[in-house]
Amino acid sequence: MKVFVSGATGAQGGSIANKLIQAGHSVVTLSSKGKVTMPIEVIKGDFSSLVAIEAVLSDVDAAVFTFPMIFDVSLAEIYAKNFIAAAKNKFVPLIIFNTSFHLVEKESNIIAIDIKMRIKNIFDLSGLNITTLVPDIYIDNFAAPWAIPTILNDGLLVYPIASDKKIPLISLSDLGNYVAAAVIKPSLAGKVLPIGGNLFTGEELASAISSHLNKTVHFLSISPDDFEKQLTSTFGGLAAREVSNLYRYVEQNRNELLEKDFKRSESVLSVTPQALNDWVKSVNWLKDGS
Repeated sequence: MKVFVSGATGAQGGSIANKLIQAGHSVVTLSSKGKVTMPIEVIKGDFSSLVAIEAVLSDVDAAVFTFPMIFDVSLAEIYAKNFIAAAKNKFVPLIIFNTSFHLVEKESNIIAIDIKMRIKNIFDLSGLNITTLVPDIYIDNFAAPWAIPTILNDGLLVYPIASDKKIPLISLSDLGNYVAAAVIKPSLAGKVLPIGGNLFTGEELASAISSHLNKTVHFLSISPDDFEKQLTSTFGGLAAREVSNLYRYVEQNRNELLEKDFKRSESVLSVTPQALNDWVKSVNWLKDGS
C-alpha cells in the first residue's frame, strides 16, 4: 500500500512511518523542511495549502492524520478542513486519525483536550471512512532528552504523576504497530479505539530503569504546576500550560482512563503492547555518548 503519514519528521509520525515501512508499505509525507531521514517520499508544504495536501494524497491507499501539537483552535480547524477537502478530492479510501491523547465527549475547558474533540467532530461530519485511535500518555516521555541526564546523574525519574497510582501508557513503537494494523483493516472505519493500556506506576517505571541501568533510580513526583514552570522557558507559556493541563486531567480523571476497553482494541487489531522491560531496553539511555 501507499500510505500518507502526517508529521513523519516528528516522534509520533516517525514511528508510524517506520512501522509501515517495516510492514512493506511505501510512505509519503508532507514537510515544510522537505527532508526526512527515512526512505519515504516527501512533498514540500503544510496543512495550510490545499494544493500541497492534494499533491501528497494523490493515489494513496490510506492516510494517517496525527493531531499536531498546536493550541490555536481556529488554525487546527483550518488544517483539519483542508485535509478533509483534499482527501475527498483525491478519493482517499481510508483515514486513520491519531488523536495523540484521550478523547473527551464534552468540553473540559482545557484547550489541549477540547481541540481534539472539535477536530473529531469535524471528521465525523466529513462522510469519509475514518478509524480513530486514541492513545493516552507516551511512555517515551519518561526518556525525553531533558529527563535522561537527571536519571543518569541524579538517580531521579521526575514526572508530574503520582508515584504509586497506575496510569495507562503507550510506547511510540506500539503506536506505530496499532496504526500499521489499522491501515489494513478498513472494516474498522467508524470505530473509536483506545490504544495502549499498559498500566504502570511511577515507582514501577523507576524500578525497571534501575534494573536495566544497574543503578538505583528513584521516582520523584512533582506537581503539574512545577512541571509547567520547568517547561515554560523551553516551550513558552501557552504550550507549557496546556501540556501540564494534560497531567492535571489525568490526575482528576484517572478512573475514566483506566476503565477504557484497551483489551478489545488489542484483540481487533491483533497488537500486544510492549512489555515494560522491553521498552526500557529499547531506549538509548546514553544519548550523549558518555
